[in-house]
Amino acid sequence: MIKIRYHHLMCIPRYQGNGYSHDFCVNLEKVKQSLKNNDYILVEECDDICLVCPNNIDGKCADEEKVSRYDSMVKSAMEQGEIPFPKNICSDCSWFYICKNI
Repeated sequence: MIKIRYHHLMCIPRYQGNGYSHDFCVNLEKVKQSLKNNDYILVEECDDICLVCPNNIDGKCADEEKVSRYDSMVKSAMEQGEIPFPKNICSDCSWFYICKNI
């Protein structure tokens, strides 16, 4: 079973090959492809995308406070039957410049 952080639900469909490192990009693409044929569970912790992220420090994100806020907001939107959008949740993300144009 693949583990996916709530806020990564917004990142995965918008991913365009940019990332923190080559290994991160390869892994994210692998996870994205795996989601087509495998079940996943939503989590509020480092997930399978985070495995080779340089911000993953011993299983905890270096920006945990910020990404936990994203996770909470996405989870809340989903529980209310709403679609989470980056402009409402993560406009302070370093990758937002990509998402805002999609």
